[in-house]
Amino acid sequence: MDFDNSVIIINKPPKIISHELTTWVKKITDSKRAGHAGTLDPQVSGVLPIALGKATKLLTYIAPKDKIYVGIIKFKRILNREEIEKLFQKFTGEIEQTPPKQSAVRKVKRKRKVYYIKFLEQSKENPRLVLFETKVDAGTYIRVLCEQIGKLCGGARMEELRRIAVGEITEQQAFTIYDLIDAIWLWKNKNDTSKLEKMLHKPEEFISYPKVFIKESAINSIASGAQIMYPAVKSLENVKKDGLVSIYSENGKFVGVGRASVSSEDFKDLETGLVVKLERVHI
Repeated sequence: MDFDNSVIIINKPPKIISHELTTWVKKITDSKRAGHAGTLDPQVSGVLPIALGKATKLLTYIAPKDKIYVGIIKFKRILNREEIEKLFQKFTGEIEQTPPKQSAVRKVKRKRKVYYIKFLEQSKENPRLVLFETKVDAGTYIRVLCEQIGKLCGGARMEELRRIAVGEITEQQAFTIYDLIDAIWLWKNKNDTSKLEKMLHKPEEFISYPKVFIKESAINSIASGAQIMYPAVKSLENVKKDGLVSIYSENGKFVGVGRASVSSEDFKDLETGLVVKLERVHI
C-alpha cells in the first residue's frame, strides 16, 4: 500500500492537538512526511484533512477552503430565539476580527466573511446554551466570533465546537484514528485493503479549481519546470485570468496547480504566449 501521495480525513477528537494527531498518523502509516490542513484548537473536534508524502505539498490548496462548524454558545443572560437570531444576523457578511492571544499569527485586524449563522436549538435545561451552525471563511475564529456577539448582549462565550466540513470535505468522509489502526492491521495481517482504500484519497479530489488540459506531448517538459505556453494547451474550462487552475493531461492525469495568464474567452483568440504560470508540479 502506497501512502506517498494520499490524503486521509481524520475525525479529530477533543483534547488532542492537531499536530500531535498528524504525527500519530505519520507513524501509523510509516510515512516520511505528513501535514494537516486547517489547525483545530485542542478542545475542538471534527474534520481534519491529513496529507501524506508528496501530497503535503498540495495542502496550501486544500486549507484555504470555507469551513462549517456546529457549536454551543453560552449567553450570560437568557435570550429568546428572536433576539438570538437578530444577533446572529448582525454578524452575517463581512466582519473584522483580531486573532486571539494564543494564536500564532500576527494580532492585527483582518476581514473575514460569515456566510451564515443558524440557530439550531436552545437548551430547555439551561436556556443560556444555544446550539448553532455557521459557515465561514478560512481563518475565522469562532471563539472570537462568540465573544463579539456577546459584546452586544451582555456577554457570551463558546462552550463547544465541532468542524463538520472543510470545503467539499464533510464529516461523513472522516475516520477516527482507531479506524485507521484497524484498517492497517487488516492490510498487514490479513492482506485485506478494503477498509484502507476507502480512507485514502488523491489530493486532487479536494482541489476544485477550473481545469486546464494540456497535451500529452508537453508533459515531460512541464514536469521539468517549463511554463505552460499556448502550443502545450488542449483546452480550458471556465478559467478566469489570474485565477488558480488545476492542470490535467488530456488523458485525465493530474499534473499540478498554476495561475492562469488568460481567461477561457481570451484563449479562443490566442495564437502564442503564456497560458498558465506553474505554481506546483505534481508528476
